[in-house]
Amino acid sequence: MSKPLKMLVFVLAATVALGAGVWLLLTAPQETAEPEDSTLYLETRTPDQIQSIAVDNLSGGYTVEKEGEGYRLHDIPAEQVNSEYLDMLLDEASSIQYLTEVTDDLSRLADYGLAEPEAVVEITYTDGASRRLLIGAKEPVDSGRYFMEDGGDKILLMKDNRSIRFTMPVENYIDFIIIPPEETTSVLSELQDITFSGTSLETPIVLKAVLPERADLQRTGLSYGALTHLVVEPGLHEASATALSTIADQLFGLISEGIVAYNCTEEELAAYGFDEPWLQIDFDYKNGKDAPVTPYCLRVSQDEEGYIATVNDEGIVYRILDQDFLHITYNDVVLRWFVSPFITDVEQLTISSPDSEYTYKLEGATAKELTVTDGQGNPMDSTGFSSLFNLTTSAASDGALLAEEPVLPDEPLLTIRYQYHDAEKADDVLNFYDAGQRRLYVEVNGVCEASMRQNYLDVLLNACAAYSSGESFSVEW
Repeated sequence: MSKPLKMLVFVLAATVALGAGVWLLLTAPQETAEPEDSTLYLETRTPDQIQSIAVDNLSGGYTVEKEGEGYRLHDIPAEQVNSEYLDMLLDEASSIQYLTEVTDDLSRLADYGLAEPEAVVEITYTDGASRRLLIGAKEPVDSGRYFMEDGGDKILLMKDNRSIRFTMPVENYIDFIIIPPEETTSVLSELQDITFSGTSLETPIVLKAVLPERADLQRTGLSYGALTHLVVEPGLHEASATALSTIADQLFGLISEGIVAYNCTEEELAAYGFDEPWLQIDFDYKNGKDAPVTPYCLRVSQDEEGYIATVNDEGIVYRILDQDFLHITYNDVVLRWFVSPFITDVEQLTISSPDSEYTYKLEGATAKELTVTDGQGNPMDSTGFSSLFNLTTSAASDGALLAEEPVLPDEPLLTIRYQYHDAEKADDVLNFYDAGQRRLYVEVNGVCEASMRQNYLDVLLNACAAYSSGESFSVEW
């Protein structure tokens, strides 16, 4: 073999050997080094070995006492305690951890905030042993907290997040959730009856949930097709799903931005303005498919810093953010369409003016089975009638509700009457009157709260005439 050929063979063999070595290194099981726990301990116990904790800090003081299998946190009722915060405190008092020893020079306690500690924490364990901790200032670089044992010979540094419970006011242990968040995505089924009242409203606004077991509301609801709620006071309307969703989304899961006071008597709550609240929301909450219906009463008042609230008879005054649901008005909750029944629920539709009258009789359990006859019993085109019916139910307010009910002319320019297959369902009657300035007043079942564009009248009457003649018609107004 020639010398160049031998060299080539050697290089190839070396390359193969090197590749095999690399492959073995990559595929060999790797030993992972366990990270060393750098945490140091002044005390290592379990939370259930805590007998009591007494905290004295810049916000005042509080105690935690073992009672049976649980703990009583100062004077806060057990159902109002944030259990997560309590568990954290018990962990921090039973497993006293620190990061490092800072110094054993006790001549400079003031430099570490320990000459006048921010908190003094006395912990007693179930075996009678105890620890008394002095909590000092925050360490500026690593955001730790200086502390030491009372009578100890070293200044230590703990994680700041393990000192929060020692330095915070007792009010922070009160659960910050005012209204529990919803359990399902169907918030409009969870929000049932709701009433808005208070000094910010001229009159209460009452909404009722249209539930399967409420036959009277189901029958009333025939005027509006598919719906979840009816506005029943101060007037009868279909409730706006948009407004209801805003209310539910903001009301459910409402949280506190701070505790103003707790364990208040009715007299003390009255001093905050809750005897005549700026806003009161009474509502029924079915939080979950199989959950019971729970009534809530949220009262809202104002102070120099914003909005405060109290719920049911808890005696807690919460600070809350300003949100849209606090400013809901009658206009907001009313859907602007006057009536919108399903075509299959209507037995007869009559549209009349001083110069003409059109009557249509409807039969059929479904839209596909719909048959239509005119007032003389002549069959009519059901497809064309569906368009006419949709035009009829498109009548809607295009602005705010009227501030007061107007004085109406003697005779309407247009009347629309819906009669239903359900004999117990009252007719819906819409009367349209001249309001001037190309506007119409609309009276719904004897009540006039809205107006609309006059152009609707001409478009509807022209459509009726065209439909009766078998001609096409416009539904744009």
